[in-house]
Amino acid sequence: MTPAGAIALGALLSMVNGCHRPQADTDAIRALVAREVAAINARDLRALSEVWSQDRDILLFDVPPPGRFQGWEQIQGLWKNFFDRVSDIHLTVEALRAEAEGPLGYATYDWAMTGRLGSYALDDRGQATSIYRREKGRWRLVHAHYSPVPAALAA
Repeated sequence: MTPAGAIALGALLSMVNGCHRPQADTDAIRALVAREVAAINARDLRALSEVWSQDRDILLFDVPPPGRFQGWEQIQGLWKNFFDRVSDIHLTVEALRAEAEGPLGYATYDWAMTGRLGSYALDDRGQATSIYRREKGRWRLVHAHYSPVPAALAA
């Protein structure tokens, strides 16, 4: 093969790999959302810790006060408190959209959660945006923002 042919082949393979990787990364992010949902439904903090980055600057914005949770220790505490107080959790995700480019990716989706909080029946709906970063070859959740949708609008 001539040097020009080798350069052309290298450029073509680079483009093919570049086209393939974003889909693989997008699929990996979709799989991570599914793992997060499964971990929540199983009330499994260990599995959630494998979804979230362990970086101290990760963030979760959620409804319970103070609303802003930074670092895995705070985020884990929020989930532990939630898991200790609820039963029969069932989280579903719809309208999932995921994208990835380079070391960052994101997912947006609608969520619905049912369960029991003592004698109170949970039937919440909302929307979420999650940001992922590739760390040591694996995608990890670094920021999530969960927003409830009022019951009147959810219908």
